[in-house]
Amino acid sequence: MPRSMTGYGAAQATGTRMSVEVEIRTVNARSLKLNFRTPSFLAAREPEMEKLVRGRLRRGTVTCYVRTQLLAAEDVIRVRSEVVAGYEQAMAALRKQGLVEGHLSPDGIAQLPGAIETGASKPLRPADWKVVKDAVVGALDALDAMREREAKHLVKDLLAITKAMRAEIKNVEKRVPVVLEEQAAKLKERIDALLADHGVELDEATLAREMALVADRSDVREEITRLRAHLDEFDALLANGGEMGRTLDFLAQEMLREANTMGSKSQDTQLARAVIALKSSVDRLKEQAANLE
Repeated sequence: MPRSMTGYGAAQATGTRMSVEVEIRTVNARSLKLNFRTPSFLAAREPEMEKLVRGRLRRGTVTCYVRTQLLAAEDVIRVRSEVVAGYEQAMAALRKQGLVEGHLSPDGIAQLPGAIETGASKPLRPADWKVVKDAVVGALDALDAMREREAKHLVKDLLAITKAMRAEIKNVEKRVPVVLEEQAAKLKERIDALLADHGVELDEATLAREMALVADRSDVREEITRLRAHLDEFDALLANGGEMGRTLDFLAQEMLREANTMGSKSQDTQLARAVIALKSSVDRLKEQAANLE
């Protein structure tokens, strides 16, 4: 199934100790670029989260936001009694010397360095990681669903463009024999006019050879054949799904090459207009294909 490179997915998972919310946003890029925004205590698990993402995505700039909320009171905040006791012991000695007065108050304890720690600094437990992993996988599932929906619209638009290109190619194909005949007739008229002044006649074999050379320089039927082949391959990729963005871009470049060659060969106004329309369609193909993974 084709997938767009632009999308958004979010999911939430809750365990006995922690609630986790994950958001994943993706935008276009030629390769896969990952950015994580996570709490500090999850830093050691980022390689595992990256592995989960790389298992599902191939291209795009991906930003993953992970927000956690600790549910148990003892995890949210904990007073380190041994640190407070150490401060109290030191203050008792100072009080005996008359250097300080009074005892530690709750406000005073909160200001003691190292006396209070939050759950975020505690090691991540296996059960906590499972909750984080479930949220990441859920967000990836939601992201995939959105990217597939977006891709359906892109594919529909791309197929409409290739259909229009085929119709334009048919018009070119019908016009080519007419143009070749007109060019041959004009060539014969010019040659006859030039030779008439000198009383010389050109034999039919020589005239036929010159006409063949002119026709060869103006004939775009080979380019039409290759352009159709590229369009067939383009449509087949869209039908088969999977990773296709780079290949579609390559095919579009080849289509543009053929259209440019047709343009350089075409001296006819109608053919020139058709070539311009084809090149414009190829630009639209490139623009839309750039959004597919």
